[in-house]
Formats: sequence, C-alpha cells, structure tokens
Amino acid sequence: MNSEELIKMLVLLSRSDKDFDENEFAYLLNVAERLGLSQTRFERLVRQASEFEINSPPSEHDRMRMLYYLLFLMKIDKRVTEEETGIIHHYGFKLGFSRAMINDFIDLISQYQEHRVPEEEMIDIIRKYSN
Repeated sequence: MNSEELIKMLVLLSRSDKDFDENEFAYLLNVAERLGLSQTRFERLVRQASEFEINSPPSEHDRMRMLYYLLFLMKIDKRVTEEETGIIHHYGFKLGFSRAMINDFIDLISQYQEHRVPEEEMIDIIRKYSN
C-alpha cells in the first residue's frame, strides 16, 4: 500500500465538506505515524494534496485497509456529507469494491455516526460480498 497516496486520499476526504477540523487532522497524523511517515513529510502531503488517480494495491487486505481508513475518517466529525460519500464511492470503486458494498459500509457508518461501529457488522458486510 502506498502510504502517501492513502494520506492524500484522506486529506481530500477531510477537506471535502469544507471543514477540516482538528479531530480530522489528529486522525490523519495518527494514520501517518502508523504508516511510518515523518511529520515533515505528512505536513507536506497535507499542503500539496490535490485530486489524483490512485494505484490500487494488489493485495485485497491493503485495499480493504484503505477503505476502512476512509470510512472511519468520514465519521470523525459525527456527520456524513454527500461530498464525503461521493469521494468514498469514487475511491472505493477505484480500489475494486462494488457500489453495493460501498453503500452498505456508508449506511453502517451513518447509522453509528456518534458511536463505535460494531466490528461484527463490518465483517458481515465483507462476508456478504465475498465469493
């Protein structure tokens, strides 16, 4: 998984609702640290982020991880906007996920905007669309 592409996607998502708040920034910084990016590199990516085409990782695990990061960022501010769901549809589809699966995840996240999303319900969605 390309760490820099993931951060760029997350920055675009966080800015999509025109409200890039401190909770979103803290989430992004945490993700960058987990991915081994320096704070300097992270800040540069935040400043330079613009629309781009992703190179979908070959590993389904990495693609799913990228989708999870997007979904959980969407709920950080406890509201899900059309702009955010549009970006998640765009990148989720580019990552190889069906629109139906993406919709199910967005619906689940929307249902739990102010609460922890039950892992079992996320796993149920994955099972539903796995072969």
